[in-house]
Amino acid sequence: MVRVLAIASRNWQTRGVDAETLHQSLSRVHPRTLQVLLARFVAPTAELVREGAVTQVHERAGRSFDQFAAFYGVAPAAAKVLLWRAVREFDAVVRGQPAPAPLPFELEARAAEALHAALESPLPPPSQELASLVEPLRALTTHAPALRERLAAAERAELDSPAYARETWLRRLAIVLVLALSAWFYWKADLTRLWQRWGPAVSATSDAGG
Repeated sequence: MVRVLAIASRNWQTRGVDAETLHQSLSRVHPRTLQVLLARFVAPTAELVREGAVTQVHERAGRSFDQFAAFYGVAPAAAKVLLWRAVREFDAVVRGQPAPAPLPFELEARAAEALHAALESPLPPPSQELASLVEPLRALTTHAPALRERLAAAERAELDSPAYARETWLRRLAIVLVLALSAWFYWKADLTRLWQRWGPAVSATSDAGG
């Protein structure tokens, strides 16, 4: 089980994973994978903390597993596999390797369960392979504020870039063209139907007048 889980994580030393390394890795994963990792380990969430007789709302980084599954609206087993796939791609990107090939679902489910158990346990992972996979995920939570700041800055820079403005206008132009063509074909079909309805009558009137 652990061997399957660690396919993409061998020989990667994760001691002292810094925020910049994590940010660069996050910027290279698929947007779907990025959303999964942020939702589980980085997104700010509210947590009720009872201190004596007072209950306060504290902000924490990342969601609990139950909150993560509820966020995506899936069963726990599906949430574990969803997270495992994202983690596997993230690990490959960090190590500069191509996206890993899909695994049979049975192996994915077993690997996802092992990853989940390691993340939920307060004890160190039972193997170095699992530890090398879990450690950067915990680093995501540790560096969550810095990562959110970097990701927000990158998003602002993209929105302000000339390339994004040009892409936006091209997208708008494409929408206008699609609407114009749709309207043309719609009215063309109506005109064709009207002609088919009125054409014989006009022809008959002309023949009678002649």
